[in-house]
Amino acid sequence: MLSFIPDGLKLPAAAACGGLLVGAVLIVVNAMWWLPAAKNEGRVAERTAALQRSMELIKKRGVTNETVGRLSDGDLCHKLGGQWLRDTGTCE
Repeated sequence: MLSFIPDGLKLPAAAACGGLLVGAVLIVVNAMWWLPAAKNEGRVAERTAALQRSMELIKKRGVTNETVGRLSDGDLCHKLGGQWLRDTGTCE
């Protein structure tokens, strides 16, 4: 069947064909199993990072709310750039 190929080239030709076959199998394995698994791991990592960022923001917001809650009306008015009128108890 392969009598037209010289004996010195049969082994390298067989190795090249085997290499192509192994490469094709690895491409299929990559497309079917490894790539989807890597995408899923990326999604899980991104979800975890987003959740951690959200928790940090919630903690910072809690500290801010506590600080603002301690301010008197006059102090809050000044922090917001207004002028507190003691006579009327209003902020302008």
